[in-house]
Amino acid sequence: MPGLQRAFDIDTSTVGFIFTAHGAGALVGIFVPSVVTSPALGARWLSAGTALLLLGAGVLCVAPTWPVTLAGAFVLAMGFGIHVIRLNSVFVAGFGSRGMAMTQLLNAAFSIGSIVGPVAIGVAGSPSMGLFGAIAGVALVLLPMCALADRASVAMTPSSLAGDKNSATPSRKSGVLLAGFVLLMSMLVGVENSIAGWTATLGLASGFSYSGAANLTAAFFCCVFAGRLVAAGLAHRVRASVLVIAALACVVAFLSIAACTRAAPSAFVMTGLALAPLFAATLLWLTMVLPATRHANALVIGGALLGSAVFPPLVGRVIGHLGVAAAPPAILCIAIAALITAVSIHRLHSGGR
Repeated sequence: MPGLQRAFDIDTSTVGFIFTAHGAGALVGIFVPSVVTSPALGARWLSAGTALLLLGAGVLCVAPTWPVTLAGAFVLAMGFGIHVIRLNSVFVAGFGSRGMAMTQLLNAAFSIGSIVGPVAIGVAGSPSMGLFGAIAGVALVLLPMCALADRASVAMTPSSLAGDKNSATPSRKSGVLLAGFVLLMSMLVGVENSIAGWTATLGLASGFSYSGAANLTAAFFCCVFAGRLVAAGLAHRVRASVLVIAALACVVAFLSIAACTRAAPSAFVMTGLALAPLFAATLLWLTMVLPATRHANALVIGGALLGSAVFPPLVGRVIGHLGVAAAPPAILCIAIAALITAVSIHRLHSGGR
């Protein structure tokens, strides 16, 4: 974020729109496999998603202006969204009782890139859009592998990934529960992306160097990675609903420390441990509560990407008006609302048994 501000001479509120571009593009990518039935695409969605990653990263590498940068982020995020819905849906549905454990491992793999990215920025020592050239190169290398993966998963159609088209129209209670899960996931990812996006800014304001602030972001995702590995081991021992509520309570505790003490950068980093299991555990909880609701996975993952597009820019607005110190309390408010929503879902579902 600080690098983008320097490169394009924009303020804190404006740079937050990069989250909106990324979240909106990913949201489109989430739903495209569910609504596009082109025979030309068939089961080639991983290849299509990787091609969009390649194109978006290439645009970001050479973008001369801020609007072009936002366009590149949107295209790249479309590819990201396609990967998220395809891979998470396959892992949740395809491994049976091991679904949560395997999905935690999948999302731990996602975290590796989130660690490497900030580390690369820290090693570079200064803002450089040229780093996106390396991302484009990796995407190019991955294209043949994605083609092989698409061929192996040809039996898995886009509709079956998003939900059963023959399932009955959901009841009013099911609709309320689904809306609750969409809201919950949007806030969970909103908290995670707000911390990931603004940790470097908070670090700089706390006296860290540019490289040190980038390393704080990498440390946050190291905690996310470690937390997902631990969650994979706990998957068979803890119910998804209990794991979500307990982890959210820990998130609120860490963010309260960040909001009330001078240890905000360290508390932000440690919050990654509590945030780690939430995405996969919430998806599994969804399949247990609403096993036959049409397009439930796509809608809830879409809510996640909507949260990533809405909440971090809102935090940016708060920072712009009240200063960097207002970031932890603002994110804490989102986390408290998420905890209330999770408890409400649990009570509503339990009350109907």
